[in-house]
Amino acid sequence: MNKRIMLMLVLFVGLMGFCTLAMAATYNQPLYSTTVSTDLQKDAANQRNGGQVYYVDGNKVSDSGDGVSWSTAYKYLSTAMAASHANIATNRNWAARNTIYVRGDEITEDMVTLAQKTDIIGVGSNGAYGKAGVTGSWIIPDTINYMGCHFYNMMFTDAGATALFDIDTQTGLEFHDCLFDSGAATTIGLQVEESGWFVVDNCEFSRVSSALGFATAAIFVVDDTDAFYGARITNSRVNGFAIGIDWNEDESYNCIIGDNTIYATGMPIDCESDSVVVVRNMLMTAVDCDTYAIGTGFDFDLKKAAGNILMGSGSGAIANEVPPLE
Repeated sequence: MNKRIMLMLVLFVGLMGFCTLAMAATYNQPLYSTTVSTDLQKDAANQRNGGQVYYVDGNKVSDSGDGVSWSTAYKYLSTAMAASHANIATNRNWAARNTIYVRGDEITEDMVTLAQKTDIIGVGSNGAYGKAGVTGSWIIPDTINYMGCHFYNMMFTDAGATALFDIDTQTGLEFHDCLFDSGAATTIGLQVEESGWFVVDNCEFSRVSSALGFATAAIFVVDDTDAFYGARITNSRVNGFAIGIDWNEDESYNCIIGDNTIYATGMPIDCESDSVVVVRNMLMTAVDCDTYAIGTGFDFDLKKAAGNILMGSGSGAIANEVPPLE
């Protein structure tokens, strides 16, 4: 074959390969431009999730920024959640996940909405805590399902005699590495109903004082019309004045309470469902339960339990394995 023809073939094949790579690179780019950015985290999050990134700085004077960088951050988390929720609903963003970075000592606002398919991540410092702080109640009705809203490294505080979170029909809601700080009269830390694939992992429920909080329960699962699917409460620390985890929904499937450390003046776990798996929890109570009995120091189905340790307050103060090893 003529050398000139061979050279032309090589150049043609190489050019086609380059065009293919260029098209693939263009096609796989995030859904908005990342060519101009002042934040390394923004580009990293774009590449990971293919979505928009917003910033919240609770120490700003006003909420007048556009939220796309720290220098133009929103002041309020509610503003960022509204922007993210609207963005997810736009053309081709539906399969993406957005990110909100939050810093602030005590962002004070009461919430009635969340944001679909959004990771809300606390950064910076809040006193001695490496978390972002939000003070106020979260009452989220079933009007809109803000599916797939996830919280990471956030501190939630409420000074009222209500549930800190009251969640109704929000599928895929998750909390990771979060602190739920009880006010003096807060009755419930996290109240949830009809919210499938609900996750609490590596979180803490307590009161930042010498007194105990959560006069009703730290986590309260409401008995409602629809069943509860795929819930997971794991690896968390619960410290409450009454019941630790009060699970009232008897129609609960593929749910687990596992690897938690729970102290309560009442039952650490009071679960009405015979389908919830309860494994490897360290349970401590002010109830006298030297010899354990269902309904005294705990309430869950022993056929769905393994490896739990219960410590009561009786004169013997012995640790019992629940269910016991024969």
